[in-house]
Amino acid sequence: MIRPGPRPATATPASTSALHVVEIVGALPPDGEGAPLLVARLVERLGAGDGFRFTVLCPAEGPYAEQLRALGAETVVVPMPDDPAWHAIQVLVGLIRNRHADVLHAHLPNAHRLAGLAGSITRTPVLSTVQGVQLDMPDLEVHRLVASQLSVVSEAAYFHAVGLGIASERISLEPFDAADEAHAQAGSLDALGERLRALARPPAAQPSAAPASAPRAPFTPVSPVTPVSPVVPMTPTSAAAPVAIRAELDELEPSRPSNAMRQG
Repeated sequence: MIRPGPRPATATPASTSALHVVEIVGALPPDGEGAPLLVARLVERLGAGDGFRFTVLCPAEGPYAEQLRALGAETVVVPMPDDPAWHAIQVLVGLIRNRHADVLHAHLPNAHRLAGLAGSITRTPVLSTVQGVQLDMPDLEVHRLVASQLSVVSEAAYFHAVGLGIASERISLEPFDAADEAHAQAGSLDALGERLRALARPPAAQPSAAPASAPRAPFTPVSPVTPVSPVVPMTPTSAAAPVAIRAELDELEPSRPSNAMRQG
């Protein structure tokens, strides 16, 4: 179900230069805090002017979806299991192309998976905000597979991520505590908005930074960490040796089959 948020009768059309952010909320906890609260406050603060416009993917209809519509965000309801459904992938890809989304902002691992797949298909940059004090394995896996960017809400999670080998330029700290009042989080929300803008429209892609005739540079994923040293591949005569796998983090190259494997 797609329902736009209400527009005041005297409102002027939104600026065509507004950054279109698609927020993907993976779950709605009973208390309404955590990721849902962060998204609601982000929409409320940044969606009031012409700088940003928001579309939010929710896993269910209800009071939260109505709250987002009241804040002016277009809301799309799509079930989001842990493993993304083909229907959900198609819906998000269609939304990105039809609404000309600039950047995807995911919340919770299942949303990160969905955003990573759709972002890779459409070549749309992805930022995932990680709640809690550490990174979960699904977030790390998606980050390394599609080269998504990460935002964390606590210092413990930031240093945990750096300790796992995530490059500092691919992760940022925007503190968020559900117990704080909205005005106390203004700085973090503004910083998150600037992060989204820089990811969607890097300096090299800005019209003022390139000749008028130059096309906008496509989004190209960057390896999230320094690649590990390649493993020496198996020689044809060492059929008993294990198959060597060369890990590049953002691509997987299958090993060359041995003579014994070809004969079998």
